[in-house]
Amino acid sequence: MNVLVLGLVTGIAFGYVLQRIGVAQCACLFNALNLKNLKAVKVMATAIAVGILLLYPIQAMGGIALGARTLYIGGVVVGGAIFGLGFALAGLCPGTALAALGGGKKDVFYLMAGALSGSFVYALVYEPMRPLMIDSLNFGDLTLTQVFGGNALLVGYVFAFLLLGAVFWLDAQDRKTGAADEEACTLTVQKQAPSKTVA
Repeated sequence: MNVLVLGLVTGIAFGYVLQRIGVAQCACLFNALNLKNLKAVKVMATAIAVGILLLYPIQAMGGIALGARTLYIGGVVVGGAIFGLGFALAGLCPGTALAALGGGKKDVFYLMAGALSGSFVYALVYEPMRPLMIDSLNFGDLTLTQVFGGNALLVGYVFAFLLLGAVFWLDAQDRKTGAADEEACTLTVQKQAPSKTVA
């Protein structure tokens, strides 16, 4: 199967799952950012863990090659700050925004316009900013196996089970505090009592 077609099919399937579980709603992600309900965090951590458990054995058998991302501290910190600010203001990340757009939420067009504008600006400033943001504090294609040593499959599985353990712990905490998943996609706004004026 063509790689682009495979990407399209898996992308549609992923968007459908995001819609069905409610993570493509602003309220769900706002509650996660406010640490009121971590359903979105649990979903993404579970997806990463399952991906590791499925893909790492295939890599170990030589079926696929998983490439590492270059670790450059300046770009990661600045880019993460900009991404986090946009995430907090919009209540959606790029993936969930596309899923919301596919679900018929027309206001996401403004978000997508901002994302495309940001990509255009990034393309313009990439070369001038490269010496500061990319080349400095650049550690190359760094992986957990290189950091900790040992077998890549073992390191990957340990990380995956740590993620799953964290998901089960967070789920237990949500149950203790009464933060049910049904409330994850409900945004509650506290109304302040009108202030009394003294004559």
